[in-house]
Amino acid sequence: MFDFESVQQLRQTGQYEAAKAVVRQYVETAPNDPTVLYQMAWCHDSLGEEQAAVPYYEQALALGLTGKDRLQAYIGLGSTYRVIGQFEVASDVFHRALREFPDAHALQAFLAMTEYNLGQADQAVGRLLKSLATTSSDASIQTFDRAIRYYADHLDEIVKE
Repeated sequence: MFDFESVQQLRQTGQYEAAKAVVRQYVETAPNDPTVLYQMAWCHDSLGEEQAAVPYYEQALALGLTGKDRLQAYIGLGSTYRVIGQFEVASDVFHRALREFPDAHALQAFLAMTEYNLGQADQAVGRLLKSLATTSSDASIQTFDRAIRYYADHLDEIVKE
């Protein structure tokens, strides 16, 4: 059985190599366990080993990782593709994830970063404005909610008299 607590303890104390060594043992005994594969992806990402993380994220998702871990694996995979410069692939991952998790605002934020990298600043800003209007409890944001939502889709609009 996978001991999440010991791995989490190692992570919390910054012992990422040790965490990876523990998870590697689980990968060897349960190579098709999506949770174990996700944990290995996370270990590689934590160590700045983005290229090594990708296949673990991909396998974990393909093998049916579920729940919060699935959402976080999508974020990890998309973010990893983004930081290694594979912006189109990252965008595809985030769009696929949003079909499964349409209310996940963290996905919106990561997709906005990717859109920025793709030169789609208007889409990125619009996406962030909509997410801000949806999630903010700030009174000044809520006061202008309707305007923020409108301008999110009309950033280039200029009123001429």
